[in-house]
Amino acid sequence: MSETSTLPSSPSPKRQKLGGYDFYRSIGSPKWIVAPMVDQSELAWRMLSRSPLPENLAGPSTSVQVGDQTFIRHTGGAHLCYTPMIHAKIFAQSGGLGRGGEGQFNLADEEEGSVETIAGIQGGDRPLFVQFCANDPEYLLAAAKKVEHRCDAVDINFGCPQGIAKRGHYGAFLQDDWDLIKRLIGTLHENLSIPVTAKFRIFPDLARTIAYAKMLEAAGAQIITCHGRTREMKGQFTGLADWEVIREVKKAVKIPVFANGNILYREDVDKCLEITGCDGVMTAEGNLSNPALFVPPDHAGSHPPIVALANRYLDIVDALETPTSPSAIKAHLYRMLKKVLDADEKEELRIMIARANSGHTRGSRMIEFRKVIKEIERRLQSEFDPKWRPSPLDPETGYRTVPDFAAQPYIRPTAKTEVNPDDDNENTNVVSRCAGENCSAMSAMRCPSGACLIHCRQIRAIAQGMDPIQAGKEAAGGGLVGNGCEAHEQKVAARQERLEAKRKNRQESRQANKIRKVEQKAKLLAKNNQHQTAIAN
Repeated sequence: MSETSTLPSSPSPKRQKLGGYDFYRSIGSPKWIVAPMVDQSELAWRMLSRSPLPENLAGPSTSVQVGDQTFIRHTGGAHLCYTPMIHAKIFAQSGGLGRGGEGQFNLADEEEGSVETIAGIQGGDRPLFVQFCANDPEYLLAAAKKVEHRCDAVDINFGCPQGIAKRGHYGAFLQDDWDLIKRLIGTLHENLSIPVTAKFRIFPDLARTIAYAKMLEAAGAQIITCHGRTREMKGQFTGLADWEVIREVKKAVKIPVFANGNILYREDVDKCLEITGCDGVMTAEGNLSNPALFVPPDHAGSHPPIVALANRYLDIVDALETPTSPSAIKAHLYRMLKKVLDADEKEELRIMIARANSGHTRGSRMIEFRKVIKEIERRLQSEFDPKWRPSPLDPETGYRTVPDFAAQPYIRPTAKTEVNPDDDNENTNVVSRCAGENCSAMSAMRCPSGACLIHCRQIRAIAQGMDPIQAGKEAAGGGLVGNGCEAHEQKVAARQERLEAKRKNRQESRQANKIRKVEQKAKLLAKNNQHQTAIAN
């Protein structure tokens, strides 16, 4: 983002509808972008990503122009954020604030999409793209109309590769129905006062990928985001995104292109921009592990303490009128604190987080979450080094060694048939296939049998004299509890305890949600009454 940027105020004033690079420049020419992530790019996380560092680490700031206003944001914050993916039909049909409805984009508290100062962060929640998944142009338009006054563009998801997208016929599973895609984009392009954009995955064939990108542009998309993976590349088969394909897409179209994939460090952002020639770089997993990922590596706030990031996130959650779902808070803490949580063999810290995810009031939940962070701070105290600064990336692996107290990326395990016992490079995080016959699962890293849970139990039961066929049936059905290795069974026991804590608090959670909905509806009613009174006078 340039030192001085121009953003629309909220609600957006009437103005000429811009497209392509004119639109891109009007929102500050964003280069650092936070991806749409289900239940993960919610308002509180977007605000943290826009201003991730606490005051004592923040350092230099950037002046940004918003209409006739000027505000300050610290260096290293995201230039543009996307909302989580919202189901267009459910959102369009919803008239309330319940689960799956307008709770996905809170209109009642007037913070989402606002340009006002939020949680002490100037400029609020802009620029902002709201992302929908859809397969019906009419529902998509109805949903988009509800938010067009509170965002800068509406994005259509053509990239989700998950099973739920396949069952619902949206996301990446529309990429073979080009006529429908054209109608979805065209309907928004012709009927919205703001631009439409699109996020997509590549095809195995380069020529088809380029033709696809050109079709999105011709249909009316004003910015496209190219995720350099096919829809089959997910889970343990994720693999690396292909920047070379993204570069060819960028060369083939005349509108701005954002690149997505392979972003672990700030250096990756810069390298991706250089290799692909794209206008911006979008990050999802990298941002979740380190919301300060865009901070330059020579900045004092690069790889900041995880405790500082976690506390800042909770401070923002606490400061918002807009409620943050407990599941989102929990997921973010698991991600940011992952290195320490993984080292906790008894899983006490994970259980503390799970128990905090209850139906209690927001304030009491924050107290429970902060207890976890306080305990982690205590455990890290002996190794914390305020003078630590990151070393250059290893030219061979592309990784750097980061101490446990500092924010660091999640290195996705790569499948490998055999593990070389002489390979002591921990950064590669390589895992092997399960030792079970014809099993495609990954083995647990701490399992002495080199097996998944089911086959670990089966192997040990057979060793104790059980019939192999019976042992296999028992293990597959969830039996033989306690017959697996200690690492596996400790994990199962901890998972059961977390599930029990969730079940125990579910009723309280539902009751708290009911109270919140009543309060929000009362707030909306009061605002409507004030508006009617003003008209009458």
